[in-house]
Amino acid sequence: MQNRRRAPKEITATSEDQGLFKKDLGQFRVALVPHIKRSSRGDLVVRGYLDNTREVFVIFAGRRAKEALPIESRVKAMFVQASQAAAKAGRKPPEVNAIRLPIHVEGSWRSRFQRDVSGWDHRSFQLLASRWAFSDADGMTNLGGRPPFS
Repeated sequence: MQNRRRAPKEITATSEDQGLFKKDLGQFRVALVPHIKRSSRGDLVVRGYLDNTREVFVIFAGRRAKEALPIESRVKAMFVQASQAAAKAGRKPPEVNAIRLPIHVEGSWRSRFQRDVSGWDHRSFQLLASRWAFSDADGMTNLGGRPPFS
């Protein structure tokens, strides 16, 4: 299979955004949980819940992945604090889904299909984040990202 990806030095902000934000942007409230990973491209992928019910993955892609480090740090810190409080109280560690960071995201949706072991395709949704806002531990609003180039 041919690799059609451009070399990193050839990617401009405009070409990156044209590849990411192919659909209209919208604004969404998502609660992120401490289930964080990095994609093979170095994108930050955080699981969250839209309307506290629908599981989604929020993708901080490309140059925005570096700007999303405060989100990653905040979610990890929330998990550590909850785990330490549980240990101090003699309780079992909290479930990952119980720890949530509310965040306001401006972005575009992308659906993904993954085949399970029985051969059925399951659709999941990814929210490609363009801009975002969340409250840090001190209650200060943190803003990140930038609007996409058109």
